[in-house]
Amino acid sequence: MKVCSVCGTSLEEIINTQKIGCPECYYNFEEEFKESLKKNDIELPYKGSLPKHLKGYKSTLVNRIEVQLKLDEAVANEEYEKAALYRDYLRVLNHQKVSNGEEKEDAAK
Repeated sequence: MKVCSVCGTSLEEIINTQKIGCPECYYNFEEEFKESLKKNDIELPYKGSLPKHLKGYKSTLVNRIEVQLKLDEAVANEEYEKAALYRDYLRVLNHQKVSNGEEKEDAAK
């Protein structure tokens, strides 16, 4: 059974509770979440792949803006399941990992 390397939450637990254990769950279950989004006809714009050593430099501000627009559109269209997924994704984008492994809320919301 696959579990998050940080909080120990299993994919089965996330599916049953519809709650993510921690922001790192998004990275640990990235492929499973992408598959789930695809099944629900949710497509985020393709950003291209980055080498792992550059992954942390990707602009989260651009991601936040795009996801916020998709969230607003989903709410306007009364697509509440999609809106909930976008809302959860925004929550992760609003947190950044610091060097000692602790989370801090990003000051620029």
